[in-house]
Amino acid sequence: MSETKAKQMRERALTKVIRKEIGSDTNRRMLARIPAFKPTMDVPDEFVALLGELDRAERRNRGRRQ
Repeated sequence: MSETKAKQMRERALTKVIRKEIGSDTNRRMLARIPAFKPTMDVPDEFVALLGELDRAERRNRGRRQ
């Protein structure tokens, strides 16, 4: 196997692990406790609605990948 091919395989594996960890329930709970990751009251309603849409889309996609 060429070095380039091996490197690509390692990068894909690493990407998969990172995505899995970022989306884990443990990580989500931890981030939910950090104020910087919560929308504040001064965020326009439009942005809060868009964040809600993103959350719903992530939940739908997470169900498809498993």
